[in-house]
Amino acid sequence: MKNTESFVPDFTDIRTHDLPLVGGKGANLGEMAAAGFPVPPGFCLTTAAFHRFMETGSDMEKVYSLLDSAVDVETVRIAGPRVREILLKNRIPEEVAIETVQAWQKSGREEAYAVRSSATAEDLPDASFAGQQDTYLNIIGETALLDAVRRCWVSLFTDRAILYRRQNNFSHRNVALSVVIQKMVMSEKSGIMFTADPLTGHRHTLTIDAGFGLGEALVGGLVTPDSYRVDKRTHTIIEHQITDKQAAIFPEKGGGTRQVSLNSLQREQTVLTDNEILSLNKLGCQIESHYGKPQDIEWAIADGHIYLLQTRPITSLYPIDALSSPDDTLHIFFSMGHQQNMTRAMAPLSLSGFPKLLPLKQSPDKRKRILRICGGRIFVDITPVLRHPIGRRIYPALLAQFDTLGPKILEIVMQRPEFRRSKSMHLPFKSFKLISGILCRVFRSLRKTDLTGFAAKTNIRMDAFISEKTHRLNAYPQGKEQIKAVMKDMSKVFPFFMHWVPEAAAGIIAVRLLPKLARRWLPKNKVEALTLGIPGNVVTEMNLALNGLASLARQSPQLIELFNHLGSNAHTSLSDAAHIEGSAPFLQAFKKFLNQYGARGPSEIDIMMKRWNENPMPVLSVIAENISRNVDSRAQFKDQAEKRETAFNELLKASGHGLLRSFRVRMFRRLYHVLTETGGMREHHKFLMVRYMWIMKQILQKNAVKLVSEGKITDPDDIWFLTWEELLKIWEDTSTDWISLVVRRRIELKQYQKLTPSLILTSDGETPVVHHHIKDAPPGALLGNPVSPGVIEGPAHVILDPAAETLQPGEILVAPFTDPGWTPLFINAAGLVMNIGGALTHGSVVAREYGIPAVTGVRDATKKLQTGQLLRVDGNRGIIEILQ
Repeated sequence: MKNTESFVPDFTDIRTHDLPLVGGKGANLGEMAAAGFPVPPGFCLTTAAFHRFMETGSDMEKVYSLLDSAVDVETVRIAGPRVREILLKNRIPEEVAIETVQAWQKSGREEAYAVRSSATAEDLPDASFAGQQDTYLNIIGETALLDAVRRCWVSLFTDRAILYRRQNNFSHRNVALSVVIQKMVMSEKSGIMFTADPLTGHRHTLTIDAGFGLGEALVGGLVTPDSYRVDKRTHTIIEHQITDKQAAIFPEKGGGTRQVSLNSLQREQTVLTDNEILSLNKLGCQIESHYGKPQDIEWAIADGHIYLLQTRPITSLYPIDALSSPDDTLHIFFSMGHQQNMTRAMAPLSLSGFPKLLPLKQSPDKRKRILRICGGRIFVDITPVLRHPIGRRIYPALLAQFDTLGPKILEIVMQRPEFRRSKSMHLPFKSFKLISGILCRVFRSLRKTDLTGFAAKTNIRMDAFISEKTHRLNAYPQGKEQIKAVMKDMSKVFPFFMHWVPEAAAGIIAVRLLPKLARRWLPKNKVEALTLGIPGNVVTEMNLALNGLASLARQSPQLIELFNHLGSNAHTSLSDAAHIEGSAPFLQAFKKFLNQYGARGPSEIDIMMKRWNENPMPVLSVIAENISRNVDSRAQFKDQAEKRETAFNELLKASGHGLLRSFRVRMFRRLYHVLTETGGMREHHKFLMVRYMWIMKQILQKNAVKLVSEGKITDPDDIWFLTWEELLKIWEDTSTDWISLVVRRRIELKQYQKLTPSLILTSDGETPVVHHHIKDAPPGALLGNPVSPGVIEGPAHVILDPAAETLQPGEILVAPFTDPGWTPLFINAAGLVMNIGGALTHGSVVAREYGIPAVTGVRDATKKLQTGQLLRVDGNRGIIEILQ
């Protein structure tokens, strides 16, 4: 801005970097005007004018006191009206009013104006405040103009805006407001244009919503607009959706606006001609090119001319900067977080570690890498697999294990001409050799390998591996040498998995195949019983150990009393327990439990997240619940195993007749042997991984303390915001500002946590929108994958962080995902609803073991459902009804 002391700069003097002075709306209008886009002329009142208004007003201490007291809906309802009443009585400072009137006179006294607020935190990449403050249209005359300015300022303190800032940790004192005053466009048509499809994320599709009259009818939800879609690559219109537009808002000659009902002809008439659609498309593409990212644009048409009223970044799109195609064809990426049932964003140290743990040679060219880091999450380029004839048949079935809609999404994107343009590909020889070797062992395990005691032998092997790594890696001196040793050792974890992964895969196949084959001879309840109480599952064994700890604690009345009044600090509670006579057996067993399972925790594949060794409070809470419920889990597990044995014996008896009976019985016996010996091993590889990560974490924490002492970082937890390569470099590097780098990455991670990754994402940014279709589902019901049978009614409890909340008996757990760190919550859960997941994901398996109804793959369940709502969860059909 040329004159930074001016309270009222013209659009022509404003640029993007002036955002702190004129807000997001004002800065964007100035930038567009300077770039030559058709923006109606106007000017802004800067945030300095707002501050002068707040500084010179009366009763301002009372205003801020009221704002500080507004912490929830009820207190906001009390404080908000009183704040606005005080501010509306205050006069606009004389020097501000004089400059405003001068700018208005220069622009045109007889003109009508639109007066809009422009918040300094509005329209930023990570926070959309759009619509939080007020807009005044068709303002004519000096008095009306100044009154509209004051009302815009006061609209910063609507109940909605106050609550929004409180919920998003924005200070009332720091968020200032600019006011945009712009010549009014007497629009015959208006609307919104997105330069990327906001529903699917497709970056090459531009969408336009349009209605008659002023845009306020559309923005306010008064009408359902016509919708048009354009392919930006070919500049061709690919879709028209003409709606029944019953009303419109038009400006009045003397000021203000009026709402009118449209006649039958206008209601069904298309708002935009094809020429207008393509003209808007051209402008949209130019604006996106200017800003370098997809834009949300407000536009209007008057007297045949298009005007641009606003542009802002589309904040809801998932970033795809790191998902570019290496060959200009469409590439398809799979979210690794969905496979691991953990879709939260991770810090750089975790993200940069996965390529080192997996047997993948990453290309120096980032566009050719199989693993891509994008939006704080890891995506896998599955294009080579899908372009291989065999992979194209097998992968969709594998994907169905994580989300039953996954194969449908794949089917849609694989039909895209951009994907089909490339010929089929062959997997690299090394990959083929590895896969074929694993498959050979899987088939041998299914056919003839004696697997007796295989799970127990694997546990011993894993314990020895962890013990050796602990001693060897800790023997290195702290600093660069130790970090280098850990980085080198990480590549040895995946090859170690091969000691049992093929046999575990055979067990998973047996778990799926035996019930499927048994349906002909057994009733449904007996078929389901065939997979109950499968031994060797590390999560089941962990739960049984927790129940055993509760049994030990139950032997001491004083321990029972301690757990009945458990405090918030786990270490204090354990210290108190140590002073109780007779607590030694419990404490010894608890220590043994943490030695075995203490590396676990919520979102445990992220090394930054707290483990139970660090915060055992979730474990103590589960023990307390076990004590109060007095349930013998071992007896329940034994009962499940007996039901399984009974069902299998009935299967042998029922199928032992007729043609091929001998072959059938031998096949069933073989599948049952594999199921009972290795069918519970699906979590073993992850369990070893998190135990290995705990070794690494302890080493990293010690090195972090050393880095703090050397002044490289300010807090030990800063280490999670460096990559492994940077952690190797930091010891000797004196030129990099590591502290500032960590600050930036903390901010980035906070932004990434607000994003929702899709199971499948293309290099064009697209995730096709597909829905579950269930016959006769009640109106308004949420639909998903039925993964555990039964029907239950109960109150919902939406939990995003299992370490921060507990579940009360009878509540239905609504979660984004679950992993073993969530298992303690299942003890009280009456049912389960998850955003993601399929039949074999963690929550589904645990729900079936606990015998509670579960529905997974319910899109945005944690946003659409609220704690306290009465739900009916139908795990037989995949339906969630909101009863109250």
